[in-house]
Amino acid sequence: MRLSLKRTLIVLAVVIVIVGALLIWLDRRFTPRIGPTVETWETSNQRFRIRVDNHAEEHAFLPGAYYVFRSAPAGSDSWRDIMTFRHDDPGPIRREQVRFVNDRVAFVFMGWMFAATDDAGATWSVWDAHTDSKWCCNYQLIKDVLLESDGTGIMLLNPIQNPNCENPELRTKDFGLHWSA
Repeated sequence: MRLSLKRTLIVLAVVIVIVGALLIWLDRRFTPRIGPTVETWETSNQRFRIRVDNHAEEHAFLPGAYYVFRSAPAGSDSWRDIMTFRHDDPGPIRREQVRFVNDRVAFVFMGWMFAATDDAGATWSVWDAHTDSKWCCNYQLIKDVLLESDGTGIMLLNPIQNPNCENPELRTKDFGLHWSA
């Protein structure tokens, strides 16, 4: 009887190790991740450039897309990442969501994320409604943004959970680092 229990425990331990190894292998093999670039779009002003790369999503049951926003000084290929947004539906780059206000101020937005610079793309502040708002997370949450060169602005929202069908507005005084109703 004792031998049978010992043998059962050994077999159980081996099965647990094999199943655990298989789960780790499957997770690494099939975890969604950024794939190859599908589309690239770039725009610029006199001082800096903004590029958006649309990447396919690999290893996903229903693949979406990753949109990587980058900036570089004019005439340079020293690209800096601004933000990456994962969308559950692949689609073309929305060019109207990348805007220059003047030669030092620009902003980008997609879904529930917004980023702005006031120093010609050297640094960017990123606002993510997922961590900073009750409005998250509609893929069309940010309907439009109006930002002035002094850092004041309005963000028009399109929340799906709003029963009154109103489009709330958020306001900023610091280039979108903070937004308030």
